[in-house]
Amino acid sequence: MRTGALLLFVAAFISSTPLAAHEANAPSLAPGEVLAQVSGSGSVRSQPEVARFRLVVSARNNDATKAVAACDATVQNLKNKLRALGVPDRAITIMPQEMVRVGFMGNETDTSQATLGESSITALLGAGAQGKLATVGVEIELTQMAHLAAVRKIVFELDGVDAQPPILSLLDETSARRSAVAQAVAKAKQEADAYANALGLRVVRVTRVFDPETTPQSQLWPQMIRLMNGGNGNEVITYARVGLEAVLAPR
Repeated sequence: MRTGALLLFVAAFISSTPLAAHEANAPSLAPGEVLAQVSGSGSVRSQPEVARFRLVVSARNNDATKAVAACDATVQNLKNKLRALGVPDRAITIMPQEMVRVGFMGNETDTSQATLGESSITALLGAGAQGKLATVGVEIELTQMAHLAAVRKIVFELDGVDAQPPILSLLDETSARRSAVAQAVAKAKQEADAYANALGLRVVRVTRVFDPETTPQSQLWPQMIRLMNGGNGNEVITYARVGLEAVLAPR
């Protein structure tokens, strides 16, 4: 393929990619030069300094008073276990309690095996509607990382407690963020060189580094890392992604 045709192909290919250069911001190009945009990502692993747990404590009973009492007992049991570990009360936030009616949820009847009469269905729905569910939200902000595994075990195994994986974080993520961005820029430069070399071109200059457009797909991986790491990991992963615009020219 001739050089001129190759350059036209490169320009057409690049313009069809998600990181295509915006014409309004395109720099001036010399004859034979083309504009390309690539992306790079970086990540830094750090030991967590904060773990935030969100829990829902619940208890069900036909008697509202008993439902509330059972819920309170579970909350107190949770607090006692955390205190025994050395987690201070100030790290535990108890949300206002809520009371809801519990109705008949879903359809658990297999009609191919048996058919309930109208009176039976009415009785079943009536009994379900009399149930009461007491719930309390609890937040734990743990800064004593030596207790992380033990707190995980308590909140995930205690009856009546529905816990989400904790969110692990740093007190200040600035340094880790800068390192991740530096990695991302370096990888984007390597990507630009790889594209140029594969096409018989070279990178003559980098015109800008920018934040690429955010899409649900680009956010999915960091979110998955956070959820998986919160469940059983012991690291904070700081993730960064950048776009890089470069001018390519024949060698």
